[in-house]
Amino acid sequence: MPASPRDDAGEESQPGPRQEVLYLDHVGNHDNPFAALKHIDTLLLIDDSESMQQCWDEVGDIIRIIAPICMKYDDDGIDIEFVNHRASGYFVTGRSGYKNIGFMKGQLDMHDNVAGIYHSVSPRGKCRMDRRLASILDPYLQEYETQLNRSGGKKLIKPLSVIVISDMDWDADQRDHSAITRVARRLGVLGAPRYQVGVQFFRVGQMGRMMDDEAIQFVDDQIWKKRGVRDMVDITTWTGKPGELSPDGILKVLLGGVRRSIDFMEV
Repeated sequence: MPASPRDDAGEESQPGPRQEVLYLDHVGNHDNPFAALKHIDTLLLIDDSESMQQCWDEVGDIIRIIAPICMKYDDDGIDIEFVNHRASGYFVTGRSGYKNIGFMKGQLDMHDNVAGIYHSVSPRGKCRMDRRLASILDPYLQEYETQLNRSGGKKLIKPLSVIVISDMDWDADQRDHSAITRVARRLGVLGAPRYQVGVQFFRVGQMGRMMDDEAIQFVDDQIWKKRGVRDMVDITTWTGKPGELSPDGILKVLLGGVRRSIDFMEV
């Protein structure tokens, strides 16, 4: 939705050409707060490492709740990626995950089935989360910068919301969040809108619920403060029984990473 420019990047913003700016806080309304999803590309990144075996059923329940909502509003469908699993033909096509799920135009092979994808994956191996996030965020950042330069800053690509479902029991060398820090810093230099990239961590399983408060606070509220970058991370914990995610909880999971007003909502 085109609008007059504003200082979305706060102290990070730099004077530059007129841009098409999407006022995400104005897109939704009380009757349909999910309307903002129409203007965002949503990607689910699912931790399928060995430690996730004990909460794999929870993952299935969560996907079945949030995926249909995303597909309803995202015109070109949603993407699903896994930390370890790769889609069939990956080494030939380079397609690591499942693209455009729910997209009802184009080739039939684009109509991946969410339930079928979930049931075809079994948790295994280590969790190299930071490396996996880099493989998603870095190409997006490159595409954003290319479009920014090509259009003279007048037209931007759709914002990206990455929803990470994980118990957050990652390999020790993957816990410094270097990928997020690097991308956040570069977006600030480019003067990108605050909502251009959001990462929503959704903690599941016993390991996720046992995560200490200091670690949670660092991920949710300290990365940007301590490292001097923009805040593009939110974290939510699954506390209810499988299948009992509240409407407010669903809203926070889907939009908390890109809409700061939702980030501070209690669920």
